[in-house]
Amino acid sequence: MKPFTKKLVLENGREFLGYGYGANVERVCEIVFNTSMAGYQEILSDLSYTDQAVVMTYPLIGNYGITDEDFESKVPTLGGLVVSEYNDQPSNFRYTKTLSEVMEDSGIPGIEGIDTRALTRHIRDNGVCRAIIVDIDMPTEEALEKIACTPIPHDQVMRVSCRKK
Repeated sequence: MKPFTKKLVLENGREFLGYGYGANVERVCEIVFNTSMAGYQEILSDLSYTDQAVVMTYPLIGNYGITDEDFESKVPTLGGLVVSEYNDQPSNFRYTKTLSEVMEDSGIPGIEGIDTRALTRHIRDNGVCRAIIVDIDMPTEEALEKIACTPIPHDQVMRVSCRKK
């Protein structure tokens, strides 16, 4: 088994180890889950998920790639994407980019290879919380400090709303 490269740290100190994809950035986000079996591109570009890291409960994400015509918004504003298994070799004749390529272009970090069922149960049982995706070698205390020091944004609607008709 290859060594883990990233970890997801929840504000209560719980950690989930995995592998990074998408943008190689750190971002503190509110973590939520989505139970859709398809539509990860629509979730990625759904403005209602601005600044949130979405845990996908469906086990395989990325398998049909991204199609330019299927975006919900022009610029994805998702905070992060957490999946069990990421597929970087789409098998769809319509795809124009991989999910990871779009996330990289949009500055969205991702982590794969974690137990999304356990994480979803944790969110369901304890409520949403803040989290951060960081390099595997970052001490948990440092990640928790970053979460605590990051202000909670309250300007999402202003940032994603239309500027003109």
